[in-house]
Amino acid sequence: MKRMCIVVAIISLAGAVAVLANSLPSPKHLEQGIGPGVTTVENRAQEYLFRGDMTAETGLGCSNTTGNSGGPNDIAQGVTATLTPPMGIIQATYNIFTQNGYITQLAFRAWAGAGPPGATIASQALTAAQYSLGTHTVAIAPYIPLANQQFFFGFNQPQTNAGMRWGLDTSSGPSGTAYIRAPSCGLAAWGTLDSIGYPGAWVMRVLIDDTVPVELQSFNVE
Repeated sequence: MKRMCIVVAIISLAGAVAVLANSLPSPKHLEQGIGPGVTTVENRAQEYLFRGDMTAETGLGCSNTTGNSGGPNDIAQGVTATLTPPMGIIQATYNIFTQNGYITQLAFRAWAGAGPPGATIASQALTAAQYSLGTHTVAIAPYIPLANQQFFFGFNQPQTNAGMRWGLDTSSGPSGTAYIRAPSCGLAAWGTLDSIGYPGAWVMRVLIDDTVPVELQSFNVE
């Protein structure tokens, strides 16, 4: 049996680290930490949720060097909303740092819990164009309903014949909220990136919406 290992993808150029995929700027009002950044749209409140600075210094995943084994891989980022339920995930942005063309199945997923990730709330399968190398923003439709302010979001890569590296922000320091589950690399259960020696946060964010328009009420007399 071939042994897999957690693979970090970086390139050193004259002592500097070159990012293999496009870096991902965050909204100006959300550059530090996890927000909050609440805006109102059509009588609804919306908020971006993420950890770190949303810039990938490196890529991390369970894979062999050629990328044709290593899965399955689940990655999850824990966040806490300032909005209160009912609310839902309507959009996701993420960075795929290395993908060698073997991926044919990938899904966005949300999990319950405050750590480690608990029960799966819902999944949305992605198309081939949405799991190519680079940065992607996809609509989550129908939206994924959230019953609690604390939850996890991330991705499920179920193939045993493929591996990949996800964008990882290491410059912001340990988050304690980024998890990976990769049986081929010895992580049959969820483990934090801190616990395996790669402290940081996944380069991904979600946009949540309170999903219930606020209607103006008035007194009526008949």
